[in-house]
Amino acid sequence: MTGAFGRMKAWLQRTSLYRSIVRTPPPDSPRGRAMKSFGNVFLHLYPVRVPRALLRFRSTWRMGFISSVLFAILFVTGVYLMFFYTPAITMAYGDMQRIRTEVGFGQLIRNVHRWGAHLMVIAVVLHLVRVFLDGAYKAPRQFNWVIGVLLLLVTLAYSFTGYLLPWDQLAYWAVTVGSDLVDYVPVVGGDLRAFLLGGNVIGQATLLRFYVIHVAVLTIAFFLLMAVHLWRVRKDGLALAEAPMARGAGERVSGDAMAQDEAVVVEGSRAAVLETEPREGARVLGTVATKGGTGNPRDPADEVFTWPHLILRHQVVALAVTALVLAMGIAFEAPLRELANPEVTPDPSKAPWYFVGIQELLAHFDPLVAGVLVPGVLVGALLVLPWVDRNPSRRPEDRRMALAVFWLILGAFVILTVIGALFRGPGWGFVLPWVELHLEI
Repeated sequence: MTGAFGRMKAWLQRTSLYRSIVRTPPPDSPRGRAMKSFGNVFLHLYPVRVPRALLRFRSTWRMGFISSVLFAILFVTGVYLMFFYTPAITMAYGDMQRIRTEVGFGQLIRNVHRWGAHLMVIAVVLHLVRVFLDGAYKAPRQFNWVIGVLLLLVTLAYSFTGYLLPWDQLAYWAVTVGSDLVDYVPVVGGDLRAFLLGGNVIGQATLLRFYVIHVAVLTIAFFLLMAVHLWRVRKDGLALAEAPMARGAGERVSGDAMAQDEAVVVEGSRAAVLETEPREGARVLGTVATKGGTGNPRDPADEVFTWPHLILRHQVVALAVTALVLAMGIAFEAPLRELANPEVTPDPSKAPWYFVGIQELLAHFDPLVAGVLVPGVLVGALLVLPWVDRNPSRRPEDRRMALAVFWLILGAFVILTVIGALFRGPGWGFVLPWVELHLEI
């Protein structure tokens, strides 16, 4: 059976149809592994070779890739749910009920979509934390840091706009609390809130706008920003705390280190594979003294081909993330409260959990300070951080002040979120979560 299958596979690989689709040789040699990356539209997003240290999970925590996997899961499940959902206040809640009870795997898909959205917010935040801790926002990666901050804002906007779509009490009042913060923006707050809601109150225009923003506007923005983000990773190089940085645009591989049957030359986005026959005492390509995007030399002996080493690890991570989200979808049902009723205000009425820290801050400070100035200053500080932090070193021992400030701000944000999510009850009074739990997700 194996022999017959092998002969059929070999015959298929010789056909013109197969060769027109798969334009690379089998990845069983250095040349084949390099061409596998060059000739595949998805693998071409990766460098051909990566530092060996990148294979260790703790080098990057894989949070960037995990965020991408979660987005893919959300995209697929979101498209499925769109077939059965109508963005109308007279039909949205009924559609959610039908998805739960009548649509095949509807409840599971909705659960996966809900928990995947929460996990994506966490993963993107952790990715930003990892990049900061490694100092990977420093030159030449300043602009890519800005793109990453924008991707975080898009992710939060994704979750916030999707929160309203079930049109239940939880969604209606969570969005009410969140949108009321916009009203405190000086000068343009009222107009901005009216534009966001399509009027003075949350209604049909609001639901339709949130739906269009959620499924179209933010999706287009996310794809564009992600494309630039990945492209800049390729051009600026990889930043690893415990390994040499990746080669950037314009750098070539040294011939001394590449004296083997095949050698790879990479220049910008153009790549070619050269078949060579090394002679004893002769250089294959010669040494080219150039500076890459990172300005750091690399030892090709300490590198591995992306295919299969890194790709297989990413496949394992993708399967693990998918299994986790599926397990959460099976174990925990996404909440669906009563039909949205503007006349009945739940107590407590909480913002989505990723904004509840701001709501907790509002209980202690003026709304202009807590709801506008603090978030605005933090986002602005993140955007200008690469140019404000002039310390060229990425080593933690040389960045104690920056790390201390970062941990202080992050710790305060986490504490405020935990207090607002778990320790606040009716009248925004203090309650013990193991006695009276008012967690809304």
